[in-house]
Amino acid sequence: AVGGGTGSGLGALILERIAVDYRKKSKIGFEIYPAPNISTCIVEPYNAMLSTHWLLDHTEVSVVLDNEVIYAICQKQLDTDRPSYAELNQVIAKVISSMTASLRFDGELNVDLGGFQTNLVPFPRLHFMTTALAPVISKKKAGHEAQTVREITDHAFQPANMLVKYADFDPVEDKYMAISINYRGKIMSKEANATVQWLKQNNKISFVEWCPTGFKIGLNAVPAALVGGDLMAPANQNVTMIGNNVAVSRVFTERINKKYDMMYGQRAFVHWYVGEGMEEGEFSEAREDLGFLEKDYLDVVTEQASDEVGGDEEF
Repeated sequence: AVGGGTGSGLGALILERIAVDYRKKSKIGFEIYPAPNISTCIVEPYNAMLSTHWLLDHTEVSVVLDNEVIYAICQKQLDTDRPSYAELNQVIAKVISSMTASLRFDGELNVDLGGFQTNLVPFPRLHFMTTALAPVISKKKAGHEAQTVREITDHAFQPANMLVKYADFDPVEDKYMAISINYRGKIMSKEANATVQWLKQNNKISFVEWCPTGFKIGLNAVPAALVGGDLMAPANQNVTMIGNNVAVSRVFTERINKKYDMMYGQRAFVHWYVGEGMEEGEFSEAREDLGFLEKDYLDVVTEQASDEVGGDEEF
């Protein structure tokens, strides 16, 4: 959890130690970011700001999650009025297990963890992923839901099923830089490829102009295992989408930067951090870094790489 003290503070410290001791290992993180409306901690914007500054340097791939939207998924799709943290974690665990399935089982098209990094991260700083899972249906509804490959793939690309809340997601404007789709169950590669073509042709998704292919497909014959007390109906086929979408920059702007600026403008709560041995300079450094990250995402959409020098500029 990026907003909490232990998650952000201890998590950042552990990441730094791992980075020093295991330089070459790629690190994939699953981070719970502050939700737009539900907040469990007053100094969340500070913690999130400082830890995102660390994640930029110390993780190779970060999957952004938020509790609010996972609550909504549990309530609407799994018919659980008051989901517990354990039930939220079950949803997240399904995503993680689908990402790591290729390490445990042989499949027709395996995607190892290194493959995520090489295929999903076009620029080292833009490594914050949006993810979705399908089918997410309760046992009551399982009997009368169509679960064709096309249906479940379409579900995985709908903003309501993404594990980060995007209030105003626009499939045309919010472009993807790369997408990895991991299928589990008896799915043939021909079927998977046809589904991807269908997604592109029907404008379900749009890519940045400099990324013509955009898709990485993983196929694994073993469907997700049954867990005791699971809310989700077991499915013979399931799909996990991990996409690098520019919409994630709104998570940083609206949930962290804006709230941070309000609080830091008054220097509210800063004395606690300084008292623990931090310097005030670290705050402005982290804020500046996130400002640059915001600009990096903008540059990707406007297709002007930030390191290019214009023709009329002199060195």
